[in-house]
This record gives sequence, C-alpha cells and structure tokens, in this order.
Amino acid sequence: MTSKAQDPRTTAETMHETAEALERSEDILHRSADNSPDEATRHRLHELGHAVTREAKDIERRADAL
Repeated sequence: MTSKAQDPRTTAETMHETAEALERSEDILHRSADNSPDEATRHRLHELGHAVTREAKDIERRADAL
C-alpha cells in the first residue's frame, strides 16, 4: 500500500501522461484534417483537435495543483 504522500504524486504523474497522450492524439487529428479532401471533415477534425487540446491543458492544470 502506498502512503498518502505518494498518492498525489502518482496521480499527478498519471494525469500528465494522460495529457501527453491527448496531445499526441490532437496532433494526429490536425494532420488528418490537413490531409482530408473534404472541407466539412477538415473543419470537424480541427474542432475536435482543439477540444482535445483544451482537455489536455485542463488535465495538466489539475495535475499541477496536486
């Protein structure tokens, strides 16, 4: 069993890893958007990429506060 002092650090590390994974997903979404021949699809993928970025930044902010 881990001590309470270690739990926030471990949680924060996991949250940072999750945010990094989301940022990689965001890059993929934007690249896919740039390569899409359909304008509506490009727009949707870029919007989704921006939403993923916002979520990643929020997770980073919360992890830093632990």
